[in-house]
Formats: sequence, structure tokens, C-alpha cells
Amino acid sequence: MCNAPVEFPSLETEVAFLRGLVAVQRMSDDILEDCLQRGLTLDAGLDVFLTQCARMVHAPAGFVSLRGTRGPVLTRVLGDLGVDVFEAASWRGPRRLPNGRMLFCTRLTLGSLDMGGLGLAVGGAFEDGGKLVMKLVEAIGEQLDTAVLAFLALMDGQGPLERLDELSVDDTPVPKGRIGKYEVLTPLGTGGMAQVLVARAQGPEGLGRLVALKRILPHLTADPAIVGQFLDEARIGLRLSHPNLVHVYDFGEAQGAYFIAMELVRGVDLDRLLRAQQGPLTPAQAVAVVVQGLGGLHAAHQLRGEDGKPLHLVHRDLSPHNLMVGFDGRVKVLDFGVAKARAQRTVTLPGIVKGKPLYMSPEQARGQRLDARSDLFAMGLLLYEALTWTRAFDRGDELSSMKAICDEPLPRPESIPRPLWEVMEVALAKSPAARFANAQEMADRLTEVVTPVKDAELARLTARYFPDRLRELQSLDLTRAAGRAQVAPGLAHDPQEDIDTEPRAPPPPRKNVAR
Repeated sequence: MCNAPVEFPSLETEVAFLRGLVAVQRMSDDILEDCLQRGLTLDAGLDVFLTQCARMVHAPAGFVSLRGTRGPVLTRVLGDLGVDVFEAASWRGPRRLPNGRMLFCTRLTLGSLDMGGLGLAVGGAFEDGGKLVMKLVEAIGEQLDTAVLAFLALMDGQGPLERLDELSVDDTPVPKGRIGKYEVLTPLGTGGMAQVLVARAQGPEGLGRLVALKRILPHLTADPAIVGQFLDEARIGLRLSHPNLVHVYDFGEAQGAYFIAMELVRGVDLDRLLRAQQGPLTPAQAVAVVVQGLGGLHAAHQLRGEDGKPLHLVHRDLSPHNLMVGFDGRVKVLDFGVAKARAQRTVTLPGIVKGKPLYMSPEQARGQRLDARSDLFAMGLLLYEALTWTRAFDRGDELSSMKAICDEPLPRPESIPRPLWEVMEVALAKSPAARFANAQEMADRLTEVVTPVKDAELARLTARYFPDRLRELQSLDLTRAAGRAQVAPGLAHDPQEDIDTEPRAPPPPRKNVAR
């Protein structure tokens, strides 16, 4: 695939390109070894590979699709492609997408055998027409060819395509490996530091509850800083207990794999809900979502240590992707992974900016010390987005957006009632001292001006737009019920609770607020 010569504009560019190739090869080897060691199937490895390669070329979306003798057998999609993935899997070379991005596609082959396709969608203009990016994507595809062949070589079958056929399973997931006492069922998604898998706990009574099992990516387990941050997240999560927060049940290490077992949230994130609806929520719906999220935040902000002293916990990374709306109408706040308590040894130093720029508070954008009121500003931005389907301070690039957050006023959209806007103005004040004293006060003021819808209406909303996701969860429940029946036939009630989370995709492009 990589036969066409490419002219590098500089030595630095060529060195960076070669470093990228080495990084892809090393990561591929680590993922393959990890999957084989833990008995995971190919879908778990593809999930990590796709996400990490996309980060390497700054691609917000991408896909991998593997074919057998009868058609596609395994497909992983990252982000919002904007095109049909099975059509794109047959493309080769760069192609301009309707959303303005360039999709770089390459075929996955073994000699004359066509195993499918790989594509990464990258935004921006390319002076060379995208030749360098295409060259790197082709190299990524070649490395994936090799890894898939190595994986299939350890499976029984007549040939590579027949072995791929064996990966095509019915709608009922079966165990695909083990991490500690947890049997892995299927991958949910992968981020920069960790992968999340649906797994089933095995307890004293046999196969038990479904959990979202979060584990550090295999090629990052040797980094003490990442392991420390991961364990901080687990310790914080174990102390949090509130209906609007995701419960952490367990964490530990098994054969070099650090993991956190947490609640499997049965629903979808606010970003996906808005995209499915192709428009904003009603004020009563939006306030219902945000008020529940504020309830969870207030519990976290008020958390005290074993000595009784406040921990001063701040989430600092709120976005529409970690506000989950459940199929039961319950809203949960996810990902206290970068939350920090002031007394922790891993406290973020002043001047180091962490978080998503579009949802930062002014003090966070400036790298200043934060308190709980920073999270209130972020929740104000989430409410604004839910009411308008527009990001309040999106200016097209991170630096301009952060400057707008710090300095530019935010006019009231006509669609937001004035009483509600007056409450939002307090939450979105540039100065923390001018905001609400705490999350509960903000929630109380919101419910005074807008009566939130009941949980049942939020439940109907999510079920209407995501019937396939609901069926998928019911399929997972079947595996749980089958496991219980094998261990204890006739058991009427499992004392262990269920759990859930949803993979996050980069947000799609939307219109900006008029400047």
C-alpha cells in the first residue's frame, strides 16, 4: 500500500513521520500481546487501536471494518463520520466529506485477500493535498494487517477470511476474556488513557452483575503518572455516593492490568441525545437534566475525608459527554477522573490547564486555582447548549474560544425565557464570587423559574431516539440472567445491582453563536 514516494517538506517533518510509524508499530504489538494474554477478542483490540491512531493524526472520527467470506463481520466506529461506514469501507484514498473534513481511506489486505477497510477523518486544509496524512494512514493500515494476521494465526480455521467469519456472533454477547474476577463481554469505548468494557462480575454466588470495567491502555501501564491519576480516580469514586453520580464498586490490578469496576449507566449522554433530536430540548426538559446533574455535583462538592475535613472536590472536566440521561429518566454525572481534591498529592498545579476548552470557566482557562463554582459555570454552559443546541463560546479554535470565555459577554438568545436567563447569568458570571454559592442553590433557583419534567418524560425521550441501544442493553441482561440460571436455577432476585456507561464520540460541528 505504501509504494508511492512522498516528498517531505523538511527533515523535522520526516523525523516526526518516522516517529509516528514506530509509535504505531509499538502500540500494535502491545495491544496484540494484551489481547492474547487476557483472552480478549479482536474487537477490544480494534477499539484501542482505532482511537489511539485517530489521536495521533488529530482525527475526530474514523472506522475499521473487517470482512469475511460473506461480508462485514466486525466494525468499530469512532465519532460522527457523516457517511455510511459500510460504503466508506470500500473507498481508497482521500475523499472530501459533506461536513468539510477529509476522510483518508485505505484497504486492509493479505496478499490478494481483501479484509476490509480503515478510514480516519481529519479536518483542515492540506498544502500537499493530504499526501503525508494518506501515507501515514496507509502505514497504519499495513500495521493493522500484520496485527490481524498474527491474531488470526492463533485461531482455528481454513484461512484468514474463514477465521474472520468465526468472529461474527449473534446478538447475545458471550464472555471474551477475563480481567481479575470480571468476564469481559464487549468493548464500550476508548479514550486517551483508558478503555471501557462491559464485563460480568463473578462472585461467591457465581456470575453476577454487569459492570463497566475501565482499564488503563496496555501501552500506558508503565507510566507512573498515569497509574497514579487512575488510582486517584478510583479512590475518589469509592467515596462518592449519590443517585446522580456513577457508583464505583471496585478497583485493583490483575496481571499488570489496572482496572476500575463501576456502574454501567443505562442510557446515552446529553451530546448524543441532542444530536439524535437534531435540536434543543424544551426548557422543562433541559432544566430537568441540569438540576439532576447539579444534585450529583453538590454531593461531590460537599464530600469530606475520613478526618471530617472538606475535600474541596472539583470535577473540572464537565461536558455534554459526561452528563448521562438514563432510560429510567435518571441523570448521572460521569468521569471524575480529572477531579482533584486540594489535599491530594496529585493536585494540579496552578498554571496547568486541564479540561475541555469549550466548557471551561474563566478561571480555569487562565490556569488559576479552582473551587466548586467553576463547575457551576460549566453547568451553565451545558444548560445553554441544551436550550439552543449551540456552544456558547465556540470560536472555531481553542485559544479564541478560551479568550471569549474570559472576556466576551454572552447575549440572551430569544428562545430562552428571560426569568430562566436571569438565573443562567448568575451561573455564567465571569467572576466566581458573582455566581451561586453552591450547586444546590443553583438547582433551587432553576426549579423556581421552570418546573422540570418528571423522570418518566426523560425516560420516554431517550427510549424514543435510541431503541437499538435499549435492545442492546436488554441483550446484555440476557447474558446476566443466563449466568444466574446456570449457577442458581430459579433464583428470583440478584442482590447485586446493575451498572452502565456509554462510549463518547467527539462532538459534531455546529453553528457558532453570532459574534
